[in-house]
Amino acid sequence: MDTGHFTRLSGDECGHLLRGHSVGRVSWASSKGLQVLPVSYVSSGGLLYFRTNPDSVMGELAGPIDVAFEVDDIDVSTATGWSVLVQGEARAHDDSTSDLRIPDAWAPGERTLTVVITPSACSGRAVSAALPRS
Repeated sequence: MDTGHFTRLSGDECGHLLRGHSVGRVSWASSKGLQVLPVSYVSSGGLLYFRTNPDSVMGELAGPIDVAFEVDDIDVSTATGWSVLVQGEARAHDDSTSDLRIPDAWAPGERTLTVVITPSACSGRAVSAALPRS
């Protein structure tokens, strides 16, 4: 029988997983209450970058403002997965001289505000349920 596992991920493992994905969720205490919204992002130099509409509730992320950012991958069929949580500060980023390639948002609309998250803490976990082997 597989006993499963629950493993804390190292900082290097968390960074690798963040760099290997392009969609995560940013959360913060907004003027309209708690928000948790998906974004298309890029991780570069230990920082996280994404674009948003400055006239939306996400415009508050021009900050500076405390945020949490999460990326995960879950496979329901094998009952395995991992999650990385970044805590830090978001603020507007002037990317006019940058060569960052931030992925386009999935939702339609123009995104003219580039936000950068500077992490202050990062943690991650990997889990596998205990399943009988066939």
